[in-house]
Amino acid sequence: MSINQFNSALATLTLAALCALSCNMNVGGATTTATETGSSPRAVSEATPPAKLNLRPSDIESTGLPPSAEIVAKTNALASRLTAAIGQNVDARVAFVSCNQEPCSARLSAASLTSLQQAVSDVQRAGPAQLAADTRERLDPYQGRSFEADLTLAPEAAP
Repeated sequence: MSINQFNSALATLTLAALCALSCNMNVGGATTTATETGSSPRAVSEATPPAKLNLRPSDIESTGLPPSAEIVAKTNALASRLTAAIGQNVDARVAFVSCNQEPCSARLSAASLTSLQQAVSDVQRAGPAQLAADTRERLDPYQGRSFEADLTLAPEAAP
């Protein structure tokens, strides 16, 4: 048997094997089930129905009622105080402020660690606030490397 004949025979066997395998597959990923003699196979969906959850009313999230006027005023006052404190630092910004729960919390963000540390020290110097800062590095595929500090203000220090 020559090499050309061998290659031709191998190609024929490979094609026959592929045809045989393709006959066992259905379009859309459905599988067939065993049937009784004389009936055609039926397709079975692979999707399973979602599980039923036994939720109590207390398990469901809040209704999203708007915050009270007091909370809005407290949040705005803290945001303006933080923005004024880091106003000289062009790399730092206030990402968010939340006074929905005691103690109030805020996040500062900066392009470099030194800018963030400067912003946190500016906030500490700006007022009598007793705060705790948790600093971390953030790597984002779109925005790149940045640094964040989560600030927690003591209840008596929040405005």
